[in-house]
Amino acid sequence: MPQTHALPEAAAAHGFALFEDKVIFEAQAPITSEQLAEVERRVGRPVPPGLRALWQTAFGGRVGYDLQVQFDDHVATFSFAELFYPESDGYRDLWGWIDHERELAEENADEGYDGRLRFLPFGGFEYLDRLYVCLDEPHYGAVFAWMQGLPSAWALRLHEDSVARIADDVPGLFRLLALDSDPFDDSGDYNAADETVDAISQIDGPEPALADALRAAVRRAVLDWRGALDAGTLASSTRLRHLAFRQVAMDGDLALAERIAAQGCDLNERYAGGGNLVDHLLASGHDAQAGALIERGIDASQAIVSAAARLSPERTRHLLSLGAEVTPLAAAQAAVVGSVESAELMVDALPPSQLAELVSSMDDSIARAESSASRVEAGTLGSNMTPAQYRQQAEHARALQRYVAARMASNAI
Repeated sequence: MPQTHALPEAAAAHGFALFEDKVIFEAQAPITSEQLAEVERRVGRPVPPGLRALWQTAFGGRVGYDLQVQFDDHVATFSFAELFYPESDGYRDLWGWIDHERELAEENADEGYDGRLRFLPFGGFEYLDRLYVCLDEPHYGAVFAWMQGLPSAWALRLHEDSVARIADDVPGLFRLLALDSDPFDDSGDYNAADETVDAISQIDGPEPALADALRAAVRRAVLDWRGALDAGTLASSTRLRHLAFRQVAMDGDLALAERIAAQGCDLNERYAGGGNLVDHLLASGHDAQAGALIERGIDASQAIVSAAARLSPERTRHLLSLGAEVTPLAAAQAAVVGSVESAELMVDALPPSQLAELVSSMDDSIARAESSASRVEAGTLGSNMTPAQYRQQAEHARALQRYVAARMASNAI
């Protein structure tokens, strides 16, 4: 293994850099004084020290780590794959993102816009997730995350464009980066570091010692929630608790849930998407395990809105008897996947004032399904569903529309 002080130079020759012990691949050369001056000219303000330190290590590149962001009461998985730089081949390069932000600032300015940016975009993923460093007081140098909301049909996901302050500076952001699982475990499962690992493997031949050093850096970022569970320290780490909860929901492992609870962890705690363990178990298809937790008093108030498309009529009745919240969207989600009986039970629990909203939602569902069927037939949409399956979704939606229409007619009598 090369000595630590020689690692940055050796890595740079092969397109790697280390910043706060995190690997950057496809790393660009450090920023020059001329490039820094050009950035500051375009944004109209000095670049904060933290971002300058990153750019002095690599003025752009790619990263592969997991990042969790708390948007109010919603924990979201944030995609941070690219460090923007001039003339990159991303969705926009650095200059393009700066121009985009200036256009938005000018459009939203109450008075004459002076051309200066308050926030400088420096990384993210395509047009969906973006990281900014603040250029103005009182948050000068702090990092903010912006995330685009997904359509409301995506359960347990962020549904509104949201912003959160996540670190005091750019080095602090990189210290938040971690890996939820080991990318070297040969499981075949997706890992945020897959591309990093592939890039490192390309230098095994010419630089085996450097490759080993970079792999060691990647491994240092792996979170070990199982080790914390064995050591009895799981309750002290929010991130590790949430990883343990995720494993319970994926596997339907109630024995693991009991071990977690025995260490003082609250099984009512809400994590990804604002859902708790009951919500995620139901969304993963583990009905019996979710039912066992409900019987022991774990909150099920959001279970219908979180997992409407996975609920049997029996579970729907049970949740409604417990006072679980129901929405027009939940009924629509259940109907589209063919759970029409569950959807009808949800409709019966809705106040009359919300039925018109449900009819409109069904119109949208039918239009989307019919459009998707036509696009698959035309070869303009790739999908794992056939045109016939999309049209079946439309028929399910029409069936619920007829039920709602009958309900509205009976209310009018």
